[in-house]
This record gives sequence, structure tokens and C-alpha cells, in this order.
Amino acid sequence: MTTNDIVSGRYRILGIIGTGGMSIVYKARDEKNGRIVALKVLKDEFQENVEFVRRFRHEALAASQMQHPNIVKLYSVGSDGDVPYLVMEYVEGRTLKQVIEKEGRLKSERAVTYALKILAALDHAHRNHIIHRDIKPQNILVDNDDNIKVADFGIARLVNASTKTLSDSNSVMGSVHYVSPEQANAEPVDEKSDLYSMGIVLYEMLTGTVPFDGETPVAIALKQVSELPRSMRTYYRDIPKSLDEVVMKALEKTPQLRYKSAAAMAKDLKRALKLPRGGFVNSPSGFYGHFMSYAFRNGINAVLVALSCITVLSIVIYGFVKVTDILYGVEVPYVIGKSSEEAAETIRSSDMTYTLEENYSSVYAEGTIMAQLPEGYTRSKRGRSVTLTVSKGTQPVMLPDTVGMTRVNALELLAEYGFPAVSIQYGQDAEKEIDTVLAQSPQSGLVSSSESVILTVNSERVAMPFLEGRTEQNAIDTLEALNLTAEVIYGYSMDEKPGTVIMQSIPAYSDVVKGTNVVICVTLDLPDIYYASYSMRAPLSMNVRIVVKSPSGSENEVYNKDVEAGDIISLDIEDTESGEHTVDIYFDGVLTISETKIFE
Repeated sequence: MTTNDIVSGRYRILGIIGTGGMSIVYKARDEKNGRIVALKVLKDEFQENVEFVRRFRHEALAASQMQHPNIVKLYSVGSDGDVPYLVMEYVEGRTLKQVIEKEGRLKSERAVTYALKILAALDHAHRNHIIHRDIKPQNILVDNDDNIKVADFGIARLVNASTKTLSDSNSVMGSVHYVSPEQANAEPVDEKSDLYSMGIVLYEMLTGTVPFDGETPVAIALKQVSELPRSMRTYYRDIPKSLDEVVMKALEKTPQLRYKSAAAMAKDLKRALKLPRGGFVNSPSGFYGHFMSYAFRNGINAVLVALSCITVLSIVIYGFVKVTDILYGVEVPYVIGKSSEEAAETIRSSDMTYTLEENYSSVYAEGTIMAQLPEGYTRSKRGRSVTLTVSKGTQPVMLPDTVGMTRVNALELLAEYGFPAVSIQYGQDAEKEIDTVLAQSPQSGLVSSSESVILTVNSERVAMPFLEGRTEQNAIDTLEALNLTAEVIYGYSMDEKPGTVIMQSIPAYSDVVKGTNVVICVTLDLPDIYYASYSMRAPLSMNVRIVVKSPSGSENEVYNKDVEAGDIISLDIEDTESGEHTVDIYFDGVLTISETKIFE
């Protein structure tokens, strides 16, 4: 595909954004709605593989189910002839890899901010049973507003489903620095593999380098499997110990020893900035990881000596942990307001158990935790059970039948039954007495105590007065005197004085039921209008967008069209502010010209 080619009669190719191991991503314009998009197309060598194309579409459809502010949107899936493609959100900015390469290592606060957004995206994906499998800075976009967008969800599954190995080609060269040990060993992976890759990304953000490098992909993969990462603080002492502990837990070789979820890792990251000295990360693998690495390097004899030392040390540590538990215990997490499933997972991750009870609540939604014992943020023994009370929603109560009662008596009865807030609407039935209840919603029976009750009350009909030309307050008073309600909107008129009615929603002199809502439009002062002229010749066939910024900072798009080369754009622009305005001209979405104009 080349520039100006049109895919499926709709997407005009504007240029190449980048290429990957199996696809090319183009910048394109959707000719149907003018939106700039990213168009991902499979490389030629993959287009004949039926299974590969099927997986491409299947994974794309799975990714399209995810809607999250930190995930690149997938708009649609299509094919142009035999060429399948994905239409995705176009993100103006850089990859995280480009940010690190240009700026070097990031400050802790910025790195954590980015990491929390990436983890939010992963948490959303994992809850939808989607594993990314290729988390790396090249797949993380940083837009011009410093927001994070994670790209290529699901597509990495294609690499794992293919028959390639690490030595087959250089196509995996950019990923092997970030793969988990189980991926490097071609073993089954789960969500914790993404968290390992996330740990390496955070390591690189904080140090400017990856923990494992080598001359070949295979050499790097072997290090992922067998070597322990260096502490980040050996590079830079200003990296908080807490962040080092979080990253080292994410980089555990054994998946079961890593964080259990993206949410759990995010929780510790948030605490890391507040508690830079660390000590709160629950990582049981320190000795295990060092032991396995030691065994790999020194053989069985050294292992036996090391094992003896570890046994003695383990006894000492076990005693220390038991004493610590007795003296200080563990912190009970605060889970009130969380769903019962989320609360249960949080309690389990804190080395405690739980029991569930149920009760009614007018405050907490059904299925959420309304109370807990022990209370959150207190300390308790490790393994102790936390009693969680789950809300059953509001308690049902008996709603009486008020049909046929007078309006006053009906309101009094409903208040006695616990329904003080009642809405009144009006109707008319010539056979019933005025001010009696004609209908009730919901009908009598057991309902929630928070239920909204609506009564329809029999009313007289009155003649709608002529309101146009009256003052706003006079019109409101007139309507209220007839038991009609007024809703005021505002507009402009060249003829009427400001503050007077220029329109009413119900024609004058027509019959209406008391209680009817009447909309009146009241005129405002005409604003002062200031003008400026602008003209230009389009240098190329392109989309031209013109935005005017007023002295107060407000923005107004005054032009947005596709033009041909040589077209003259001539505008008479108006604004309610005078003085110097900024006129920004965008060519195909890129700010190209910025000028000032005096509005007078």
C-alpha cells in the first residue's frame, strides 16, 4: 500500500506509522467521517495462512470488547480483497520506548503514574480474560497530553500460536527483553506473565536500561529463566527502596510468587511513593530465588552446604515472623463499598480468611460490603477471619393503595408508611371528584423503601393565559396562580426588551389540566458581536481545520473540510469578544499555522 491508496473504498492511506514482526501500521483518514485512524495490515507473508488470518480476526474481535481510557480503541475489522486489516484509534504522540530513549530514565513519580495507567489497562483486560503477552515500551503509547494508551492487545497471541522459536528470526528481538520465564520456556502463561513484563517496563523506566541483555535472543531468554535481576538501587541510590521491592516481586521467576493481579501490584505501587523505605511488600521468594540461582551456578555440593545454612536461617526467620505476628499482626484491609468478590480477593491477598453475612441497607447497593469486623486499617492476627456483611439492598416495605383518596390524605398515609417523597402529576376524569387520586405507581404491595411513588390526581382544566410580552416574574406568578408550573429557558430577540417572554410552549387560551408544566422563553440582552476576516489558499489536497481562540481562552472551530490543492478558503468570523485572537490552522490534523487577528 502507498500514500493516497484507498482501502475498502473508505480509508485513504496517509503514510506509514511503523512496522512490526507481522504487520504494518498506516496512518489513514476515514473518508466517511473525516476521522484520522491507524490501519493495521498483516504483512504479505502471513496473508495466505488461513489459520493465521482466522486468529487475527478472532483476537481483534476479542480486543474490540474492551473499552478503557488506557487501551487503544479498536473501531472495526475488515478486509480489502484478501488483505485483512484492523481500524484502530490513532494516537498522536510517542511510544514509551521513544520517551525513554530521548529523555533517559524517568523520575519515580512519573514512572509510577505511567505504570498505574498501564496496570489499569491490564486489570481491565485480565477481567475480560485477555492476556496481552507482549507488554513492552514499544506497545505503550504516550500521547501529547501525557496520557497512556496500551496497544496490540491480543495480537501477541499470534506469535505464541505460531511455530517460530526464539532462534528462528529477529522478529522477536524487541520482545525477548520483556518475556516472562514461562514464555521463554514455551510453557503455559497467564495474567502473571503480563505482570512480569510490566516489572521489566517499570525497571527500564526507572533505570533507563532493561535487567537482562545479551547478544542473541536465546542468550537473553536464558537470563530471563536463570538469572536474578540486579537491584535498581545498584544503578541509582535515589530510587526508593519501596519501588525496588515492588519491581523485584513482579520479576519473580516463579509465577505463583508474583503479584496475584494487576490491582494488587497497583496497590503496592501507590503505597511505594508514600512509604519510600518499603517493608510492606509481601515477597516470600527472596531466599528461594537466590537459592535456585546459586544452585544453577555452583552445582550440587555447593547446594548442600547452602541448604544447611538456609535451614538454620529459616528457623530463625520463622521465629522472627511469629514474634512479629504476635506483637504487630497484619493490617486488615478496608473493603466497605467493594463488591463481595473483590472484597474476598482483597482479604485473601492479606493472608486472612473471611465469612459472609447478609443484611438490608438503604446506603449500600445490593452485593456490596456494608460492614466488616475487624474494622479496616486496624491490625489483627495473620489468618484471622474477617466477617463481611453484604448488602441485600433496601428492605421491602408495604406500599398502601391510595387510589380514590384525596391528595392530602394520600400524602399523609404514604408518609406514615415511610414514603415522604411523592411526585404529583395531574389528569382529568369527569366522573371523579376534583383532587382525588386517580392512579398510583407502583401499585400497592411489597416494594423497596427507596421506591419513588407517583400519584396522578384529578384536576380541573383552566384556560392558558397569553404570556408573551410579560416580564419573566409576572409570567411565573400568573402560571402559579392557576396551579400551573413554569420552566424558564432563555434566548435572543431583535424586537422585545430583555427580560420579557417571547415564546410559550402551550398556545394561549387553550384548555390545560392544572399542574401542567409550561415552558416559557425569556429574552436576554443581545451580545456585542465583533468580526474579523481570514483567507488562505490550500497548498495541497488535505483536510483543513481552523480553530479560533479568544482572549479569554475559549475555542471555536470555524472551519473543518477536505479541500483540493489551490482552493481558496475565505471566512468572515464573528465572536462576542474583541481584541487579539489566535487563529490555528491544522493540515490533516497537524497544527501547521498559528496567526493572530484583531476582532473589532
